[in-house]
Amino acid sequence: MTTKILKILEDFQSLKKGDILVCKFHRDTYKLAKRTRFASYEVQDNKLHQKEIILQKQNNVYFNYECFLMGDSNLISAMLVQAE
Repeated sequence: MTTKILKILEDFQSLKKGDILVCKFHRDTYKLAKRTRFASYEVQDNKLHQKEIILQKQNNVYFNYECFLMGDSNLISAMLVQAE
């Protein structure tokens, strides 16, 4: 298993549906029906034109990576986890 902390624009732009992200948030967000600040998610969509990563459609969990890169996001950190 390999991990990569996402830090730059290209890291986020390269994400695709099915990638696994481990995310830490400033405020509670949802993982299915539970509220949490730390969870793993399977990427549902990468909206490149809106600079958004959709993590969970059911509860509208997403983040804008442009805001994250400027330090203005609920997201504190994101790590990509991949099987070798």
